[in-house]
Amino acid sequence: MFELNLAHASILELLEKAAEKNEFIFVRQGQRRLGKTTALMEFARENGYPVLVNKAIVKIFHRKYPDVNIIGYVDGSEVDGLYNVVFDEGVPRDAIKRLYKLGILLTGFVRVDDQAVINDDNRYSVFGGYSTETPSKKATPLLQIELEDIDSVPRVFYKGKEVKDKVRVDFSFLPNDDAGFHPTHIDFEYIDRESKFGTKAIVYNRYFHDQGEDHETS
Repeated sequence: MFELNLAHASILELLEKAAEKNEFIFVRQGQRRLGKTTALMEFARENGYPVLVNKAIVKIFHRKYPDVNIIGYVDGSEVDGLYNVVFDEGVPRDAIKRLYKLGILLTGFVRVDDQAVINDDNRYSVFGGYSTETPSKKATPLLQIELEDIDSVPRVFYKGKEVKDKVRVDFSFLPNDDAGFHPTHIDFEYIDRESKFGTKAIVYNRYFHDQGEDHETS
């Protein structure tokens, strides 16, 4: 687990490190007005993660961060089917416990008592007391496509990361392929300014078992 300590890293850097290990950042009662929420929203925006917050302030966050997918916590059902959700410290601890065990939560801020001792050998539990319990973690889906309506631009997440600057999105699946070929076909092209051709592509061809990604295209 991580404790909020800005002596050697920024809040954004701590979030990145905590997310890599699917752990939380513990904050003390006096650690306020440090830019935690701003860093959390920036982290969510850059990675395309939904943010779970206390329902009492969700409208304020919607106005302040209109380009971030912000969800107000009610009973947990509002994040059903989601993964890699990050959360603000206002989410109830019992909700964090349940959603973390389900593999939904990635990282976020949890407030602890000032007397709590936090270390790697005896990790402080967000549920009170100490615990060495390791939650189950769902595998990150290979592909997720979100479409708000029939005319909207699809959001594409590949191996948990959003594909930005899309040029082409092509996906098909044939459940009854009598020919015996691999039925799934994926072909995404996106802008990559570091590529000499200007774009790259992620391709899985349903007619061949060979698959590849990040091919440069001309």
